[in-house]
Amino acid sequence: MKFQNACSSRRNFLLGAAAVSLSPHLSFAQAPAWPTRAVKIVVGTGPGSGTDTITRLLAPRLEAIWKQPVIVENKAGAGGIIGTEYVLAANDGHTILMASPSMLLAKYTTRHLRFDPLTDLIPVYRVFNTPVVFITNAKTAQRAKTMAELVALSKSSPQGIFFAGAGRASFFNLAMAVVAKPMGLRYTAVDFTGVGPLTMALMRDDTQLAISAHISVKGQLDSKELHALAVIDSHRLAALPDVPTLEEAVGYKGFLPISWGGIFAPKGTPAEAVNTIARAFGTLYADEAARKALEARLSGTLLQSSPAQFAKEYAEEANGWKNTFATVGIVPE
Repeated sequence: MKFQNACSSRRNFLLGAAAVSLSPHLSFAQAPAWPTRAVKIVVGTGPGSGTDTITRLLAPRLEAIWKQPVIVENKAGAGGIIGTEYVLAANDGHTILMASPSMLLAKYTTRHLRFDPLTDLIPVYRVFNTPVVFITNAKTAQRAKTMAELVALSKSSPQGIFFAGAGRASFFNLAMAVVAKPMGLRYTAVDFTGVGPLTMALMRDDTQLAISAHISVKGQLDSKELHALAVIDSHRLAALPDVPTLEEAVGYKGFLPISWGGIFAPKGTPAEAVNTIARAFGTLYADEAARKALEARLSGTLLQSSPAQFAKEYAEEANGWKNTFATVGIVPE
């Protein structure tokens, strides 16, 4: 009798354990830790952009932390809209977005946008800031060696100079629209689908001016094929100590658009996954030697962040751009 009771108890225990293992209501602690498979980081810009370069440099270190492959995939176009839509459509728990401000700015520049950057995405971690610079080509630099001289040159024809842009809703085009008017700079935008075609057009003198992250054109600046005229920041870049800030160059005192890269996940991503992603980027930041080496290479700043901190900064920046656009008359099209 005792033996039968013991067998019955053991059978009930095993059945209960099996039921728990099959239950769809397991806590996250009992489920396999995230990530359970390869992680895809989608970059909304083309190969060779600052955001793309930084993401690819960080990917191997994320693989070491997560013990899973990390795949970087470019989905360029429409000022970051294509990449964002791709991530939202995937919504598979393992596809995340490395976005620039262009993705946010689409909210204020593009009619009938199929997503809301402020509600359909979770800000996870602001990874880096990277000041951008005004650049010109060698031929134009013979006529305009400084930003002030380039502004004067732009007034010599009705259409002004040709600006190499990345699309009306891109950060670069919108940054240009914001800073050009107070400077009195006259220009016509010519848009390209990526950093490569944009840079080639500038070098051929098809265009005379562009805004770029330093890392994207470092080789051409070093070879003197391109020339940096001014940094759009309140401080000079350590990598370009002789290049003045926009205020130093032309007395500009307005809004200073700063480019950044941040990780986002689709709305509905479990909090534990969001926190795991954020902790990994925090680990990268905490490695001081590696961080300083990367910063020297990137001419940017890796950041210490968190989902709560990034969400706050993201909302504040959205409001700042919204007010600036209202001032300069930029409306959705």
